[in-house]
Amino acid sequence: MISAGKFDYYHGALRIIYKPLIILILLLGVPLSVSALDCINSEFLFDIKGNLNQPSDIAIAPDGNIFFVDGVHNRIIVVGNDGRFKFSFGREGNGKGDFVRPLGIDITEKGKVFIADTGNHRVQVFNLKGDFQYMFTVKSGPGEKPSDPVDVQASKIKNYLYISDNDNHKIKVYDQKGVYAFDWGTFGEEYGAFRYPGIMSINESHEIFVVDVLNTRVQKFDPFGKFITDIGSWGVLQGELFRPKGVAIDAQNRVYVSDSYMGVVQVFTDLGRYIGVICEDNGLRKFKTPVGIAVDKDRLFIVEMRGNKITVLKLRY
Repeated sequence: MISAGKFDYYHGALRIIYKPLIILILLLGVPLSVSALDCINSEFLFDIKGNLNQPSDIAIAPDGNIFFVDGVHNRIIVVGNDGRFKFSFGREGNGKGDFVRPLGIDITEKGKVFIADTGNHRVQVFNLKGDFQYMFTVKSGPGEKPSDPVDVQASKIKNYLYISDNDNHKIKVYDQKGVYAFDWGTFGEEYGAFRYPGIMSINESHEIFVVDVLNTRVQKFDPFGKFITDIGSWGVLQGELFRPKGVAIDAQNRVYVSDSYMGVVQVFTDLGRYIGVICEDNGLRKFKTPVGIAVDKDRLFIVEMRGNKITVLKLRY
């Protein structure tokens, strides 16, 4: 059995030096901001629960089914549009269809399900029924650590598959059949560098957004890895990020970012302007370690890792 401590989301990304002032603020229970909240109101619809242990990421299939990663249980769970359980697949191991601490997931419009099989240093591909199709290893370059793929994002541009290699601080790009194309990134704080890249999302313009966990920002790139802009900065006020973990983009190109430590989801434009924070009845909506998120029309899906559930909200712009 994998311990919760060993699995803890983005192993490397948890190595952080906290600043005493921020810790004091958090211990005193100061809210996200001392000023009036810029609320984006929502309505609670339902929770997806069950025997979950640290779920991490979520994706919506073309048929409306909801797939999410139940990481410590080494499986993928599939529920219907209403949150009712349908089936699951996967178990612990290194064979075809087995997983070791999977973290990220993405589904194409044609129904290919890509899973970041983190502990096995590979990507596995399934159909919408959970049937294994094929897999490939995410290779490490000279001087690199064993690959640590934590998320995958499929693109229509040249059938690219973007893979965030957390411990090597890179985005590695393969085609969707598993042939290496190129990569970018290095350890650092400058634009285009990362300190533990994590969950990603792609917009309709095929631009890719990468959560840069310890740099407390989301970076936006063109399909070929050219830096465009960043979103967020370090802090605990509105529009600032303390421990970003998830990112999703809606049809209006609004960017949703989950902050696992502050327990909130904030919304930005795709150029980084802060819009607001998710609320309920004009009050801040808190979540228990929110990580992966997804947006489907007017619904927001939030994976609460330590809450062992997925919360589904209806957005009211």
